[in-house]
Amino acid sequence: MTRGARLAPWTALLILAVAGWWRFHDLGRWSLDGDEIYSWYDAQSILAGEEWPFGARSHPLVYMVMSLHVWLLGLSEWALRLGPALLGFLAVPALLFLRRDVIPQRAALMAGALAALSPWLVFHAQNARFYGPQLLFSALAILCVLPGPRRRAWAAGGAWIAAVLCHPTALLLGPALAVSLLSRPARWRRLAGLAALLAAALFVVYLTDDGALEEVVLRVLEKRDPGTYDPLHFVAGLGYNLGPLIGLLAALALPKAFRERDGAGWTLAASAAAGPGALLLLALAGLSMHQRYAMCSVPAAMLLAGRAWDELMLRKPAIGLVLGGLALLAPAPMLLAYSRDGNRHDMHGVASFLADVGNPEDIFIVDEHVSVELYLHEEPGFADIGTVEEAPLLPRKQRPFLSNRREVWVAVKASRLEAAYGAEFKQWLDDYFIEIRRIGRAPPPMVRHDNRYVILRRKERLRSP
Repeated sequence: MTRGARLAPWTALLILAVAGWWRFHDLGRWSLDGDEIYSWYDAQSILAGEEWPFGARSHPLVYMVMSLHVWLLGLSEWALRLGPALLGFLAVPALLFLRRDVIPQRAALMAGALAALSPWLVFHAQNARFYGPQLLFSALAILCVLPGPRRRAWAAGGAWIAAVLCHPTALLLGPALAVSLLSRPARWRRLAGLAALLAAALFVVYLTDDGALEEVVLRVLEKRDPGTYDPLHFVAGLGYNLGPLIGLLAALALPKAFRERDGAGWTLAASAAAGPGALLLLALAGLSMHQRYAMCSVPAAMLLAGRAWDELMLRKPAIGLVLGGLALLAPAPMLLAYSRDGNRHDMHGVASFLADVGNPEDIFIVDEHVSVELYLHEEPGFADIGTVEEAPLLPRKQRPFLSNRREVWVAVKASRLEAAYGAEFKQWLDDYFIEIRRIGRAPPPMVRHDNRYVILRRKERLRSP
């Protein structure tokens, strides 16, 4: 046994320890942020025996897992996130240990290490939503379908359906599965099995969807999506979240992968390109596409990056050491920021500060007001607060609030003050409000995203016209 072979199990255990620590530490410390508020209320509705909330049936698997943990452990941020964190974590050992018959040991170790340290994957594992668990089942589907002695086509199909039940964007993996299963020589039974698998996935989507998926698709097609993710934003965002060096390594692996028409490389290349390729085409057609919709392709990209690094270490070890070291060190600034605030806004801190400086009868204009209001209700005397409005405020509401007898407070995201808010709203804030506090930690060097909330107070009450 070589020295490298003896070290491999210890390296794998170290990677698992790192992955576990980043995914489970402070799991309940971060306040609910963004879409997690839907999971908070929807899990309670499900456990109360009410009709499943609109949209929840489109991704039922993770809702069932979250609801189970809330039922067992009680309602808390920690309990709500435990299931997604566990499933997101299991994607790392899947990359490390599965399909060693076709994935070289060193390539698997690099893929697992990149996944363990990816701030994007850490965030989604600690997020009470669907993309961390989807990563696991997508990884299982891709690994099980790879051509080789241990291929398990039906296990791949089951994992794919589970990924679809986490989020319907996993349907984008369908073409990649087809490429693998119908690789030469194609057999009629493979074709029939694939057709049955596709029919099963579509039938599951039909059974679980309550119209929310159709509403999302129509909103995107009619360009009513509130996001502004054009092709440039999509490509830049995906590159930033995945990691430029991971993307570079995966790209270096593509030429050889495409030559392996009947091998694992072709399947990995198709799986890595399936999601981003389809989403980029839709973005070029003028539709708003989110980077997280490509999550189902991330395991294949990690494995391709691992294969490229393994090849470099065999042929040009000096270059391999440099690129591999940089790829593993690149997430350090973002992980440092993540250790401070979990890459989240401190909604609890915002609510606590507003309760200290304001009164329940005051007017609060807050970005993501539902999340802040949840924590504001926990403050003494604020269980039945007066007025909470969503920022940015519509122009027709701006003037009345300036002359209102009650005090007016504004809490907005620092990151959105730079570009996302309209010029008129920002000018209104500059003219009539004064900044009194920023809630949260300033981002460290090399991290641009500012998760702080800016708290402003009305300068003075204007007389009614």
